[in-house]
Amino acid sequence: MKARTVALASGGAAALPLVALLVLATLAGTVGLGGGSPSSQATQDIPPDYLSLYQAAADTCLGLPWPVLAAIGKVETNHGRLRAPGVTEGANFAGAAGPMQMGIGVGAAGDAFWRFAIDGNADGNASPYDPADAIPSAAAYLCKALRDHGGDLAGAIFAYNHAQWYVAKVLQIAQSYGTGEATPLAAARAVAFAYAQLGTPYQWGGDGENGTFDCSGLTMAAWAAAGVTLPHNSAAQYASAGLHIPDRSQLLPGDLVYFAHNVADPATIHHVGIYIGGGQMIEAPHRGAVVRIDSILRRPGYIGATRPNG
Repeated sequence: MKARTVALASGGAAALPLVALLVLATLAGTVGLGGGSPSSQATQDIPPDYLSLYQAAADTCLGLPWPVLAAIGKVETNHGRLRAPGVTEGANFAGAAGPMQMGIGVGAAGDAFWRFAIDGNADGNASPYDPADAIPSAAAYLCKALRDHGGDLAGAIFAYNHAQWYVAKVLQIAQSYGTGEATPLAAARAVAFAYAQLGTPYQWGGDGENGTFDCSGLTMAAWAAAGVTLPHNSAAQYASAGLHIPDRSQLLPGDLVYFAHNVADPATIHHVGIYIGGGQMIEAPHRGAVVRIDSILRRPGYIGATRPNG
C-alpha cells in the first residue's frame, strides 16, 4: 500500500518554526549547537543532499545537533539506501515509512509523520518518502520530544525508538559524524548510560564491575561511557569535574548535582547524581535501594553542580 501525501495549506510550513519557538521558550539557557563541521566519516558516509538536509533541519531546533538527526537516518535506513519495505513506498511491519521511518498511521508505529509533517521543499505536498520532507518532519518530532523531556537529548532519542540499544547506537554514530564542540553529545551518552542502569542494586564502592553502583561510581561510569574520566568520590568529582554551575536554573542533562551535610562546606559533600532535566536526576541513593530517578528537591543539602568536559 502506498501512503498518501498531504497537501499543506499556506500556513503549514510554519509548523516547524513554531515547535522551535516553543523549545526556545522552554529551554532557556540550553546551548543549541549544530554539532560542528562534518567529520571525514560523515562526508564519506552521508550523501551530500542528505547531509545538507540534516544540517538545515537541525538548525531550526535549539538543542538538536545535526549529527544526532543524521545518526537516526543512518540507523533507520542508511540514509535512504536500505532496500526494504517502507523505505521508498508502502510501510514496514510496524507501519513506519520513508528514510526516517516515521509512522504513517497503518500500524503500531502510529501516525507521527502526519502529526509533524513538513513540506520541506515547498512543493505543496509532504511525503514520508521524500527526504526533503521526511528529515525536517523527523526534526520537528525530535524537537517536541526535547521539550517534553526537559532538554534531555537521550530521552528525545528514546522517544523516537523505545530501546536503550537504539539510543546508545545513535549517540555513538553521532559522535563519529560531528567535529568541534562535542559536549552535548557526550552528555547525552552519559545520560543514556545512566538510564540503562535503572534498577541496578546499590553497593558502597560499586562501579558497575560487579553489577552494583554507589553514587559516585554511577556518575563516574556514566561519564566514562562518554570518554570522560572522573574520580570515584563525590567530593573529588565536585572539585575536579569541569565547569561549576552555580544556578539550578542553568542545569542541563548530564550535569552532576551534589549534596552536602553543610552547604557552606564542599568538604562535606556526600552524594552525587546525574541530572536528566525537569528537576530530576538519576542516582544510586543508599544501601538497600536501586539506581532510580528522583527529584533533586527531595534530597536535602543541595550544594551545586558541575558540567564535566564543560
